[in-house]
Amino acid sequence: MGNLYSKVPPIPQIAGANLIVNKIEDAMKSADEVDIAVGYVSVAGLNRLDELVQDNQIKHINLVVGMYKIDGIPESIYNKVTEIHKKWFEAGIGAIYLVNNMNYHGKIYVFSKNKEPFTAMIGSANLSVLAPEGQLFRQYEVATTVSDMDSCRELIQHIHAIIQTSTNIASDLSGFKITHERIDVLGDIENIIEITDSEKKLYADREETLSFRIPIKAPIYDDRFSDKSSAYARSNINVCYGKGRKNKVSGKIDRRNWYEAQITVAKKITAQSGYPKGDPFYLVTDDGYKFIAHSTAQNDKQLTAYGHTGNDRVFGRWIKGRLATAGYVKPYDDVNDDKRGDGIVTLEMLDKARMRVMVLTKTNTQEYGKVYKRLAPTKKNKKGALDKKHFEDKLLDVWTVHFEGMRGNNE
Repeated sequence: MGNLYSKVPPIPQIAGANLIVNKIEDAMKSADEVDIAVGYVSVAGLNRLDELVQDNQIKHINLVVGMYKIDGIPESIYNKVTEIHKKWFEAGIGAIYLVNNMNYHGKIYVFSKNKEPFTAMIGSANLSVLAPEGQLFRQYEVATTVSDMDSCRELIQHIHAIIQTSTNIASDLSGFKITHERIDVLGDIENIIEITDSEKKLYADREETLSFRIPIKAPIYDDRFSDKSSAYARSNINVCYGKGRKNKVSGKIDRRNWYEAQITVAKKITAQSGYPKGDPFYLVTDDGYKFIAHSTAQNDKQLTAYGHTGNDRVFGRWIKGRLATAGYVKPYDDVNDDKRGDGIVTLEMLDKARMRVMVLTKTNTQEYGKVYKRLAPTKKNKKGALDKKHFEDKLLDVWTVHFEGMRGNNE
């Protein structure tokens, strides 16, 4: 046996000892078959494993993941697992399996050549050890190698027994709950409230039958660089790729922040009886956030956050932040750096994320919130800008909001 460690200061490295990640990468170079069972995976770890499989021309791989049945699979993990499983399965080299009847917390890596195992590794390391990120940079792991062939074969039998008795293949995860991860970019915005699952259920239980389906306008992938207004490559959810705003100091046009977005609602929807107009209202999202919104602009066509500085970024940080957190789109600090259009939200992305339509549903409850007075109307703002110095507390309607796919005929 050989002991393996992490490299996390200030714990000193032991002279002559190997690192866990080095052991895995070295063993992959000599193997043609790999069997792995872990509790958790990460997007970066899955990507790194896939690179090692391709670089070393692994002929067969089984990956078992054990800790996502009870609490659900984070959406970014679900997307990456299904993507890599499909790639391996279609290439005929392997599959990914998720344990479906318990929490499996083992961490086993077995490497074989010509049908015979030559080494294994057991310890505390989940797959994220291959490419640690964030807090995982400071997570210390310890493992040991197994060189006895009978023990290695036993570990392979154990992994295969898990697959046969206790897993779903990654192409069929219908019985698993997919969870939305926390959107970090919403955390620093004033008056964005995070609510608990029980609070979210309380609002859902109070939903009425009145609801409105608002399609999210975005280009198809092939039109993501289009100048046509009908393509929506530079407007609505992608307004940051449009002309921009004139900087009053420099006189130049500045591109908008990537998270800025506009939700434009068709007149045929806003004209319907019961559509929220006039006073602002609370929105409770399906992933556990609450904020005040309102309908504004001509014909109430813009749905936006209410009373916030940079309010166009609230919906943008919620919707685009959700897409980015799940791995569908790449955020940019400066959209001028996006040469390939990786940050442009497309209909294909929205379809994969099941986010083509935003559904507002009225509840039978009201809550107090600040309603600001308005300043005198101007040519640019016929309703008058909000007077942030003067307000009254009023009972506001509460609506829930969630996403669905299209029903057909472009809604």
